[in-house]
Amino acid sequence: MKRLLALLGAVAIAASSPAAHAAGKLEKSDIKIAFASTGVTYLPAILAKSLGYYKDAGLDVTIAAFSGGSKALQAMMGGSADVVSGAYSHTIELAAKGQDLVTFVVQVNCPGWLFGIAKKDFDSVKSTADLKGKRIGVSSPGSSTNQAVNYMLVKAGVDPKNVSIVGVGQDAGAVAAIKAGEIDALIINDPGATILKQSGDFKTLANFQSRAGTRKVFGGDYPEASLYAKRSFLTANPNTAQALATAVVKAEHWMAKATPAEIAAKVPEKYRGKNVKQYETALKNSRECISTDGIMDKSGPKVVEEVLASALPDIKNAHIDLSKTYTNKFTKKANEGLSQ
Repeated sequence: MKRLLALLGAVAIAASSPAAHAAGKLEKSDIKIAFASTGVTYLPAILAKSLGYYKDAGLDVTIAAFSGGSKALQAMMGGSADVVSGAYSHTIELAAKGQDLVTFVVQVNCPGWLFGIAKKDFDSVKSTADLKGKRIGVSSPGSSTNQAVNYMLVKAGVDPKNVSIVGVGQDAGAVAAIKAGEIDALIINDPGATILKQSGDFKTLANFQSRAGTRKVFGGDYPEASLYAKRSFLTANPNTAQALATAVVKAEHWMAKATPAEIAAKVPEKYRGKNVKQYETALKNSRECISTDGIMDKSGPKVVEEVLASALPDIKNAHIDLSKTYTNKFTKKANEGLSQ
């Protein structure tokens, strides 16, 4: 009798675990996630692997890092990845082209970028309006960073056609490009943003590392890094999608309570670099942007759409149903399970 009661107790504990709440039998356990960047704002989906949360949910996740969101998107659309850890804005852009992509986990509420200029331009460039004819570094042409730059240019009275957009990634290559004077301006997330700020080789024109700074430029919160997939994938693999969402939301819960030192210790060196203290500073700088629950606020999509529409006529004229570009179904269930 005691053995039976113990067995029943073990079953009850297992049934109440986050993994159990995440999903039933997984339709697909081997998952490849294409990352637009491995910067700080994409950490929840990286830490879910480092902390073992994917494994706990029965998933074998492969992280494939790309130099820009458009390349990560291409990998998924081409069938070499299942899910993208990339910009929510791509779901809106593709909706205008008849594609059905859905964000199902939000990783940030503000994008965590710094937008600024190279040291050689400190005297000649005082604002975004002075960037006409300049070379501007973005993660990749057509990426979310490119669209944000377009918005700032238009707002400053500069036609995006009158600048040169250069794909430099978001990591060491981007830092090297602006230090070497190969580009005049750059939009970059952490840890590269903090590295440049500390080096004196970069002067900030716009700061998106806080919700206040983001609202100053965009007029509201700007959900950027997210997990998104084709709707057909989510429909065919709801338990797998739930397991992914639960793992990432669990990582967000963990990050909300952890110190920068504890977080840095769990980030693989190839993503954080060798200067751990500098990386901890980068975490402090961008921490406010990281979501704590993975849930999309209903006001965010409209802000993103307005930013995109400023330079993309297809978005302006598309009459997109924004409610179809994201779902909170999986993250709400994840939070319910993790709170028990």
